[in-house]
Order: sequence, then C-alpha cells, then structure tokens
Amino acid sequence: MQYLGNYGSCSQYGTSYRSVPRSYIPPTCSGRTQLCKEVLNDHCVLFPTFTDESSSVAAKKSVFEEHMYKIEDERFELDIVMEVNLSAIRALESVQLHMNSLTSEQLNNFQLDDQLGGQSTFTQRQAVQRIYGERANEIIDGLKRNPRVAVPIVLKRLKSKDEEWRESKKNFERFWKEQSEKYYLKSLDYMGINCKNSDGRIIRNRHLLNEIENIKEERDQQLSPNNNQPHLIFCYEDLSILDDAASLIIFLVKRQMTFTKEDKQNIKKIIHQFLPDFLFAPRGELSDDEEGTFICYIKFTDCNF
Repeated sequence: MQYLGNYGSCSQYGTSYRSVPRSYIPPTCSGRTQLCKEVLNDHCVLFPTFTDESSSVAAKKSVFEEHMYKIEDERFELDIVMEVNLSAIRALESVQLHMNSLTSEQLNNFQLDDQLGGQSTFTQRQAVQRIYGERANEIIDGLKRNPRVAVPIVLKRLKSKDEEWRESKKNFERFWKEQSEKYYLKSLDYMGINCKNSDGRIIRNRHLLNEIENIKEERDQQLSPNNNQPHLIFCYEDLSILDDAASLIIFLVKRQMTFTKEDKQNIKKIIHQFLPDFLFAPRGELSDDEEGTFICYIKFTDCNF
C-alpha cells in the first residue's frame, strides 16, 4: 500500500494499526477470488511503534531465554533453507515434465525466463546461489539458455542437498530437544537472575550494617526514651526455619572437600553453640559418625528474642 500521509490522525485499531482514510481509493485487482475478498485487508494499515518512540523499557532476556530463542532461530533458518530448496526442486521438476512433452525442434528452441520455471525470481536464484556459491551466475545463465542440459544436472544436485539437509535435521532435532529440556523451565523464571542479584546486594554485611546505622541515627535525632532498645527486632513465628537453616549449612559443609576436620569442628561449634546462645535457644548436640563426618541436631524451642 502506498504512503497516504500522516497516519497518526487516523482511527486506531489496537497498538499497531490505523484505519485507511476514507478519501483513499484502493487500486482495482481483477484476480481476487471470493475468499480473497473475505480475508484480505483493505481497511487498516500497519502503524508500528518503534523502540525510540516508546517510553516502555523492555526487560532484558535471561541467559536461558536467549538459549531458547537461539534454538527457535536455528530451527526457523533450517526450515527456510529447506523450503526454498524444495520450491526450486518443484519448479525444475515442472520444467522437466514440460520439456518431456516437447518435440526435438521445440526443445532446441526452449529457454527459461528469470523465474526459472517458478513464480519468484528471488527464490529460485537464492536456491541456486546457496548450492553453487560463486558459480551461481554461470549455472543460472545455463538454465536460462540451455535448460535441456542444465535442468537435469541442477535438479539432481538440489535433490541431493535436500536429502543431506533432512538427514542433518534429524541430528539437529535431537540436539534441540536436549537443549530445550535443559533450558525450558529455567527460561520461565525470567526474573530469577535479577532477583538473585538484588537479593545478593541486600544480604551483604555492608548493606545490613548500613541499615542498622541508619536506624540508630534516626533514633538519635528523635531523642526518644526508647533509644536503649535493640536496633532491629525480628519475630520468628515458625522456629522450624532455624532448624532448616542449620540443616542446610551442615549438609553443605559435610560435602566440602576443601574444609579440614578442624574447620568442620569450628563450624559445628558456631552452629550448635554460638548461634543458640546468641538467640537464647538451647544448644545443639555434637556427634561424629564412623567415617569422621558429623551429624548435627538443633532443636529450637519457643523463646522470646
């Protein structure tokens, strides 16, 4: 459709479409069927919103999303290559059938146009260029001038490449399936990396100390009689959280090959003695098994912090 002026003043349909001005008269098309009249659009024109015109900021894709997009791009590219090649095969097969019906005199005078027996100049040329590379222009010229000799040779080569690509696609399908199963569920958590980075900053020692210092400064400025109260107060309604945290730490330490036996003993003391004392909870029991590893039991009872 030709440019009609400023579409911004036209009625809007959704985000990306505008209505065609009433003064515009579309060109006549004599080849339209009843189905074309039912499904083809003559009333709206595409009016996209470009990135520099939009105020919204697109979320950055995670590594796992990028992997999924890459798999889809590879599938799409291979499908396009195979379909273009298959389109050229169909066109040249049609040409070959037509040549079989010609007499010798007609066959000697028979030549092809730029479409090489197909409906698209670009598609046929692209298929030949992908197969023959730098010699594509010579092959295309041979198909046009002497199809009697060139068509069977080129057709055989195209069919050979089609079989080769179909076999390669089977191997790629297995690889794509493995990659999809590996990254699909992770790609759904599109905010996972951002949350991980932000959580990491929040729980750093420096951030926690800054928070406590800010609370102290605010209290000092208020001159409140409660200045002698703790800076931060946490209420653990579910004390099983402390058990779970201790179990996770011990589980990790048991499997660290870089820790010495003395390091593990010190960690056990921190988990079972220092932390319970700090939280006014009963101490845990210390015990080692036959292999020199250790098992920790901590049971926190209800207490007020």
